[in-house]
Amino acid sequence: MKHKFASLLLATLLLALAPLAALAGGGNDWYTAWATSHGSRQITPAMSNRTVRMQLMPSISGTHVRVKVENTMGEGQVSFPTAYIGLGAGDSADVKPGSNRQLTFDGAPGLTLAPGQGAYSDAIPFKVRAFRKLSLSLHVSAAADISTHVVGLRINHSAPGNVAASVSGAGFEALPEIAALNSGQWPFYWVAALDVKSADAPGTIVVFGDSITDGRCSTRDEATLIVQPNLYQRWGDVLAHRLAKGAKKYRYAVANEGIAGNRILNRGNGPAALERIHRDVLDRSGATHVVLFEGTNDITGGFTAAQIQAGTQTLIDKVHAAGMKIIGVTVIPRGRPAPLAGWTSAMEAQRLLVNDWIRNRANFDGVIDFDKLMAHAPLVTQADGSTAPQIPAPWNCDNTHPNAAGYKAMGEYIDLKLFRNKHDRDDDDRGHRGRDHDDDDDD
Repeated sequence: MKHKFASLLLATLLLALAPLAALAGGGNDWYTAWATSHGSRQITPAMSNRTVRMQLMPSISGTHVRVKVENTMGEGQVSFPTAYIGLGAGDSADVKPGSNRQLTFDGAPGLTLAPGQGAYSDAIPFKVRAFRKLSLSLHVSAAADISTHVVGLRINHSAPGNVAASVSGAGFEALPEIAALNSGQWPFYWVAALDVKSADAPGTIVVFGDSITDGRCSTRDEATLIVQPNLYQRWGDVLAHRLAKGAKKYRYAVANEGIAGNRILNRGNGPAALERIHRDVLDRSGATHVVLFEGTNDITGGFTAAQIQAGTQTLIDKVHAAGMKIIGVTVIPRGRPAPLAGWTSAMEAQRLLVNDWIRNRANFDGVIDFDKLMAHAPLVTQADGSTAPQIPAPWNCDNTHPNAAGYKAMGEYIDLKLFRNKHDRDDDDRGHRGRDHDDDDDD
């Protein structure tokens, strides 16, 4: 009788504690494991009655998937009668035989999106392995334009007709690179997010920024100066791999929400950060942390440090109101030697003011000081006669963006302890601090 009572008591306690475990980040929850932001409307190529097939790279493993498609930038409606997802087979348009599964939307095989609309597919069981590509096929019956992410950095494909169910890549051709060529502008069409159901992930980290988050220059071959497709070398990718190799408590999903040319305050390229934060950040499944890396394009756009700080504070407040943490990133050097134009003494003054605020007064939950990482930057004399720091030569692509080595250094510089939850901090306070991130034992 005593054993029976003890078993009943234990079962009751486990049932009571289950919701608390789920709130702590586990519990078979959904996490955005891959994402891309829409910032452009394209009117070519014609996509009516074509199948577009795109490769998505999940950052965590799991047991189920769902996909979000959006018509964010479209001015006309778009119809998808059929959608499939399977395992990618290399970098071609082939799908691994036997893996292609049909998606549904609210029980229907397809959907139509009005301008500005987005929708999630229904969840399906699907074994997902971190960093193994998934192939999403959307049959497009009618589309007047295309809601696009421009700097996709990988070659995706399309083919005539409805061949979404086919695993063959025959008949598929590469989506055209968007000008300017040799800049990584191989696009994604309509897809916005891949969610994975996982019992292990503690959350999703959303990296939210401009072209330096989007990865401009991250795949350029420094010997030939040719941008290479189908590589994953952004600082967010480096971070994702570090997290995956670390202790279980750090195995977050990473969702990249960078748009090249993006600003906080108004539309540089694509919707401003203030405009898109709900769709691209707060809507992301399982999001627990935001890494905000914006501001440089606001400075070149003529905004003052005070204006950038006010806009950033609005973003901080929105993230905190959603119960998430937000980590600020300092603006990196942008000096360029005369006669090159594009950065002035006035802009440099604003950059220094913004960075001082980020470090010392903003109510971020942490700071990643990429400017400090580049403290050995050389001073160059600019076209206006002033001096300003330049991205260090071994890391410099074009005086605005790092190269592949620079992105690698940035991803490796991030302290993973910024992503600790309260339980981890309590353990540290009791003297149970582990070794550095890559050497931690699994919890």
